[in-house]
Amino acid sequence: MQYPYICIMKFEYKERTITCIGCNQVITKRMPNGRNYCSLNCYRKSTRPNSKKGKNVKCSNCGIDVYKQNTHLKKSKNLFCSMKCSNEFQGRNKVEFICKICSKKFKWSKSRLSQANPTYCNIKCRNKDVEVLTLNSIKGNLANLNKNGLNKLELKGNSILEDLGIKYTTQVLMFNKFWVDVLVDEKKIIIQWDGEYWHNKPKRKLLDISQDAYLNKCGYKIIRITDKQIKNEINKVYETIRKSI
Repeated sequence: MQYPYICIMKFEYKERTITCIGCNQVITKRMPNGRNYCSLNCYRKSTRPNSKKGKNVKCSNCGIDVYKQNTHLKKSKNLFCSMKCSNEFQGRNKVEFICKICSKKFKWSKSRLSQANPTYCNIKCRNKDVEVLTLNSIKGNLANLNKNGLNKLELKGNSILEDLGIKYTTQVLMFNKFWVDVLVDEKKIIIQWDGEYWHNKPKRKLLDISQDAYLNKCGYKIIRITDKQIKNEINKVYETIRKSI
């Protein structure tokens, strides 16, 4: 069986003295024949005069001279010395805003302003806004109610109120801001049936605290009863509601 001939280039390392064409430093050390740079780092930083086929142009943003290859010259009329200059040039016509949550400045293009409201610098800040959390809660509650009706916890809680002969309204939208499970309008009392798994989540806790504070300022008393209390301390639940109402 015949094998193809393979040419292998052999580099012979000897002690040589060269003048680096990148930094003009004279160095003496073991190196292969034909080496022109003192180090790989110097080669990368040099303008590589032997293969220089582009030209120096003015940065479109700051105006300093910068070398660009022919491939870059053909692609775009605007050329930049750095990514920072590129970003500044691209954002020159954008409108500046201040984030509602973190007060950080951010920019949006004019075309984007017709699509959304520039209130937050990113999604994380948007999700920290209690008003957004409240609105999402309203939409989710309404969608779930229209689809499935009251859940098991709410049905069980409302049956307790019926046993006690309390007149109430269920699933009430308060001040066009958020839903409450039960409103006893005559006493200005609100009862919330809370599933512990869901209402122990950090975002949900923040939303509950905000809602309770708002309703308290409006003159309403809030009673929160969990699913575990109904399951394990039903007599205590009856007593708590009876004393409050």
